Amino acid sequence: MLKHRALLTSVEAVQNWVEDVRAADRTRVIPGSLAMSSAWALTDGRIRHASGRFFNIVGLEWAHDGALQRQPFIEQREIGTLGFIARSRGDTLDLLVHAKAEPGNVGFVQLAPTCQATASNHDRVHGGELPPFSGYFDDVAGDVLCDTLQSEQGSRFLGKLNRNIFVVDDVDVGDSLHRWISLELFKTLLSVDLLVNTDARSVLCCTDWRTLAARGGAGRGDFGRALRRSLDSEARPAVLQDTHAWLSRLKQGAPTTEHRSVEHLYGWAFDANEPVTMTDGKLALRHVRVHCATRETPDWDQPILHTLEEQVVELVCRNRDGVLEFAFCPRWEPGLVRGAELGPTFFRRPAEPATPGVIRARVRQSDEGGRFYRTTADYRIVEITAIADDDQFSWLRLSEVQALMHAGIFNNEARSALSIGLAHL
Repeated sequence: MLKHRALLTSVEAVQNWVEDVRAADRTRVIPGSLAMSSAWALTDGRIRHASGRFFNIVGLEWAHDGALQRQPFIEQREIGTLGFIARSRGDTLDLLVHAKAEPGNVGFVQLAPTCQATASNHDRVHGGELPPFSGYFDDVAGDVLCDTLQSEQGSRFLGKLNRNIFVVDDVDVGDSLHRWISLELFKTLLSVDLLVNTDARSVLCCTDWRTLAARGGAGRGDFGRALRRSLDSEARPAVLQDTHAWLSRLKQGAPTTEHRSVEHLYGWAFDANEPVTMTDGKLALRHVRVHCATRETPDWDQPILHTLEEQVVELVCRNRDGVLEFAFCPRWEPGLVRGAELGPTFFRRPAEPATPGVIRARVRQSDEGGRFYRTTADYRIVEITAIADDDQFSWLRLSEVQALMHAGIFNNEARSALSIGLAHL
């Protein structure tokens, strides 16, 4: 078993390890078709796996701004496990990180939590191996710092929740796909393009940032110090109550969604014989055949969603009375279990004008690589000088974000945008 030898101590060492795993994995993703699949089929208006597990592709219709919207969604109502194991080493923490291959990731292999497992994979529906460390989280032995249910992208997932858990324990590392990385180094890696996957970002964002901040440190640079002051500020009870009330009102007034057959979804071209099963020119559902030598089962085929243009995700902040506040936009999304959550300030296309201000943090990241094909976002934290309140946004201190996080009311993109701030703490 590898314990201390598995500690990586530099960005270069981490990148070399990821390259070694890429070479060992020999990932191949090639076009397939739904019609030629023995595992997936169109049944009763939805695309389903032969086992009845994993996920379905369903069609939804809803009204938005007076117009009907229609889109395929990934219906995955199983609760997955996203878990980090950390160990104490002197006055620091090390994270046990998984170099995980997924067909939709740019570069295929990215840094994942210790365990990232769907319920179907945990139950070995695929007939392969048990996901690494998934059994550990069935009966956790260590000190649990975070254990909360969080959503995935409600714009493309229907009913998807994951258990985000962070545990302090010392365990043996017996494979080449897991390595210990110091928390301080891992926070630096959050600023590296296309390296840390969405699930690792989510778990870290949900964990108490006071634990994750540099011990005894005031933050890195002016922005880091401002983040630390915001984190250490007093959470305002009235703001917390207003935020919950706002989301409740938004949920009550939400549109009604209706299921529609995917093969007859208006505005979408459907052809089960082609690699692109369906598309409206902006979003496409592909069918792919996958080989990943390091996964629990090395070969499979699956549907996968492809967003055809990268989006820019902006989280705006301001300094008010010496305390940094972040602007979150309450959003209803068709796929959210809770109906409405707090999203980042803006989503926009790359060609659209950026928010005027100082970019304090920026990184390109992949979306969920197991379900989305080479889908990326340009995440930015932008500080503005205007301090006027705006009734479109909920302005929150980091202390208030932390107080609200375990309620599961920040959407996936908001958590990813927040996570890049950790590199400065």
